[in-house]
Amino acid sequence: MNTAHQIAEFRQAGRHTLNEAVSKQLLADYGIPVVRETVLHNADEACRHAAALGFPVVLKGVGDRLTHKTERNLVHIGLDSADAVREAFAAIRTAGGDDWQGCLLQPMVVGRRELVAGLFRDAQFGPVVMFGLGGIFTEAIGDVVFRIAPIDERQALQMAEELTAAAILEAFRGEAAVDRDQLATTLTGLSRLAMDHPQIAEVDINPLIVGADGRLTAVDALVVLTAAQSTPDPASPAPEARRQDAQAIIAALDRMCRPRSIAVVGASRPKPDGFPGMYGCIRNFGFPGNLYPINPNTPEIDGVQTYPDLVSLPEPVDLVVISVPGPRVPAALRDCVASGNQRVHIFSSGFKETGEPEGIRLQEELAAIAAEGALHVVGPNCMGIHVPASRLLTWVNASDISGPLAFVSQSGGHAQDFCNIAVRKFGLHFSKVFSYGNALTLDSTDFLAYLAQDDETRIIAMYLEGVKDGRLLREQVTAINRTKPIVILKGGMTASGARTVASHTGSMAGGEKIWRAFFRQTGAVPVATLDEMAEVAAALHYLPPCHGRNVAILGTGGGIGVAAADSCSRVGLALPALTDEMMQQLRRFIPPAGNMIRNPIDAHIVLLQLELLGPTLQLLAQADDLDMFVLSLHLDWLQNMEAGAHIDKIAAFVAHQARQYLNGKPLVVAWRQYQPNPAIQASRERLEATLKEAGVPVYEGLDRALSALAKTAAYHAFQKTAAGQSTSERQWDN
Repeated sequence: MNTAHQIAEFRQAGRHTLNEAVSKQLLADYGIPVVRETVLHNADEACRHAAALGFPVVLKGVGDRLTHKTERNLVHIGLDSADAVREAFAAIRTAGGDDWQGCLLQPMVVGRRELVAGLFRDAQFGPVVMFGLGGIFTEAIGDVVFRIAPIDERQALQMAEELTAAAILEAFRGEAAVDRDQLATTLTGLSRLAMDHPQIAEVDINPLIVGADGRLTAVDALVVLTAAQSTPDPASPAPEARRQDAQAIIAALDRMCRPRSIAVVGASRPKPDGFPGMYGCIRNFGFPGNLYPINPNTPEIDGVQTYPDLVSLPEPVDLVVISVPGPRVPAALRDCVASGNQRVHIFSSGFKETGEPEGIRLQEELAAIAAEGALHVVGPNCMGIHVPASRLLTWVNASDISGPLAFVSQSGGHAQDFCNIAVRKFGLHFSKVFSYGNALTLDSTDFLAYLAQDDETRIIAMYLEGVKDGRLLREQVTAINRTKPIVILKGGMTASGARTVASHTGSMAGGEKIWRAFFRQTGAVPVATLDEMAEVAAALHYLPPCHGRNVAILGTGGGIGVAAADSCSRVGLALPALTDEMMQQLRRFIPPAGNMIRNPIDAHIVLLQLELLGPTLQLLAQADDLDMFVLSLHLDWLQNMEAGAHIDKIAAFVAHQARQYLNGKPLVVAWRQYQPNPAIQASRERLEATLKEAGVPVYEGLDRALSALAKTAAYHAFQKTAAGQSTSERQWDN
């Protein structure tokens, strides 16, 4: 009987798990090393087989409905004689009752190291493979890692390297290292099993015992099935249908981003104070096309003729913006269908995001109307689209300068805030900004597909809360990230992953751990705040590629050394010691008194005598084991030099001369200020303005600078790995 047929029979019988014998046979079919075992039905044959196998042995009850075996006295280990086997068989037969179907006889597998492996199906990402430390303390220890299936051998072995206690997989207390080939076969086998059999909800192998010779043996396994009435993971549309749908979405978004005409449903006369409304925002930003106000209750707005509905317009428009109370949105959306206007932004709120039955019902009604009219909808409950080149803006203030950065945000507030942060702090301007809220029809993956082919976009930032199709997102991000870096702030990771499952595997997952796997597999850069998103985006945009993780820091103050070493360690960077030859060469510029040549380099004189800074940087940049540089400026101390004018000189040197000495390696500036002195603040603001204009990233404090460099280096390292070059997998835990 084939596997699919067996699974179908179990599901049709209303059984949610395979029995242990069938489970392990299924795993063995996928190359997973399982314990040798025999199903026996009477005590005499159990004794004969045990004698042939060799004592001690293990005897377990087996049955389609037998679960929680230890608690029911259905597992007897260390049986060292035929009498012990006979006694255990009788006890198991009695304890199993009507659910008993036989006994499993196994050799007593002994190992001092126990691992766990398994899989489960995540609501967003589908099948996920898990690996970690096993045994009875698996959940308490929680040292597990995940990968979204399918995975290959390289990814399987990387999972092992990520365990906190990865050393336990090496030669350990006289025992051999874990067989890496077996481990890779086990994890890739679970991946193939998940992809081949969508009716399997979970697999739990615990313990996966490591023998003294390093070989693996699965001595216990649980396979959980989806309910008979449930459907398997949704199949992806046929490639041609998916391609055509993507092309239609891209074409629609392009019209929305380059509109020649816009209609605002619910347009009102902008108030002299307060929010001017959608119509006022678009008008005030200087939209050059036809802007039609839709309002049946007034004949004009500021001298511009209004229209009662979309059908009354003299032309179909490229974009309809709906800004009416929630209960009136369905009628407005039907007007879009009736007038042939398929591209819509719904600003209005009061739908699914409320969690209230009426809001949910309203959104379901909107979804039905949108499907009927084949509408492409941004929103509801969102700020919409900002395109500087098209003079399109649906909030109050933003830069009208186009730039290389795109932002896709589920939050309208984050869209506005991030635009301000990136422009103000780093001079980073935007190509496109999408705030899409509840994602009625257009989701993050649709905006990604559009931005992938957008020549104006070179870096993509995203704020995500929920994802409709995690597998598609993974596929897209992996592909796009190779040429356009993608930086993601994921909101609500901890709460989003909570769920109850039957096995260890899913219960230890949680949204955060799966998203961590997503980042490791795709190469996308995770950040924790909007500020960090801007800091990383600036480093990715302005700096040349980082070819390693070794950093040199040039600054002032001995205490900086300890703090810098700690900061580098936290983010996965290294502070290599300078060679004796390098230190001797640097002594030509830096005298011993008051200047420590280590790494970090405490060199007051180099910052005071700027003619020495260039040669110092040039020497450092020639070192093969130094990949990037941080210039750390203590502004309180520097302010004493020429009443702050020396800070201006440093800024000018870094902005206009420093890069010629760097041999193509990255340099950033980090400042620290401790006194709330207005003069120091003014000097700092001039420093930041000069460096921003020159495209030199400048950060408040070493921690921010080092974190941005670390994540930039990690991005470039991942791309080398993706291109097949030899490099270690980057670390995203900082």
